[in-house]
Amino acid sequence: MIILFSFLLVIVFLFLGVDLYINLNEWQSRIHIGRWSDRQEWQQAVEKKAWQWLKKSPTVRTSNNTRLLVWDMLTGKYRNKTVQSWQDAGLLLGLGKEACEQYVAAHPDLFKHGFETDQALLAFALAKHDCLAESQKQVVMDFFKQYTDRGVTIPYRKHVKNLRFVDTIGMVVPFLHLVGMDAAAARQVADYDKALLRGVFPSHAYNLETDLPLGVHDWARGIGWYILGLIFSTDMADHNARIVRLANALLPLQKADGSYACFVFNRADRMESSGTALIGLLMVKAFEITLNGEYLICAKRIESSLMHSTRRNGVLDYCQADTQGTGFYSHIFSTMPFAQGMVLLLSKELEN
Repeated sequence: MIILFSFLLVIVFLFLGVDLYINLNEWQSRIHIGRWSDRQEWQQAVEKKAWQWLKKSPTVRTSNNTRLLVWDMLTGKYRNKTVQSWQDAGLLLGLGKEACEQYVAAHPDLFKHGFETDQALLAFALAKHDCLAESQKQVVMDFFKQYTDRGVTIPYRKHVKNLRFVDTIGMVVPFLHLVGMDAAAARQVADYDKALLRGVFPSHAYNLETDLPLGVHDWARGIGWYILGLIFSTDMADHNARIVRLANALLPLQKADGSYACFVFNRADRMESSGTALIGLLMVKAFEITLNGEYLICAKRIESSLMHSTRRNGVLDYCQADTQGTGFYSHIFSTMPFAQGMVLLLSKELEN
């Protein structure tokens, strides 16, 4: 009986100890957050952390729980392998060719054990810098051809064939365009026009069978996924027009501190860093297309807001954790390697 009681006590302390450690670590990491006065020093800190994370990427939580986290870890609800792939992709897009070369050297079995749609952004980041082997590129193209050869759009998951998610725009369109599959890329974007509010704002998802949108139209990172698909394929027909239309619609929704809310229609809502960084990239691209200084001013204000959301160790904070599904948005706001890479990319774009 004493042994059983002792064992249960150890289990209780383990569960509570992990919760306490994670919450205390989050709290202490935010002490003196945002106290960056030198832009170059801030850039260097952000880039240094991105390099560190490329070697050992931190877990992006897929659970909304804040208590008894050990149970989520044991049952596989705390993290997801494919979610981690687009985290690495974000870092690589921010860091560039040297990072891509190091990444492929460290992952010789990349895509050898299967491929999922949300790994396409990782494939794009590597292929963009000529670091994706032909055999690996062929795996990705073969995966897409099972849909493109039939003239249908690419789903996020095979088991939800009737749904299309905005995430897929950002994940697959850059790669499709890069490898010359423009017809498939154009179809993926054009088909999503059915899910645009006022011809501009994409819904989280839409149902192919009913042609009805699902989820909200103002989820910041969802808009960011749509942006990502457009800015890496600007020489495709109508994409520049889409970029300028969306930029014009987003300009008046910028918060007073330069950021964007997690649900952008409500400027009183809390800021969200990943969506804010992606909107910044949209504004830079809109400026390049039109030379309208409004977009550049907006992008610089965005960068300033992200500086004030960066911890003292160079880690970007206040990124909304991964969604649980359409309409189920996380209330966890913390760090995210993908966003770390996007703010680094934004900073470099503004530098240019």
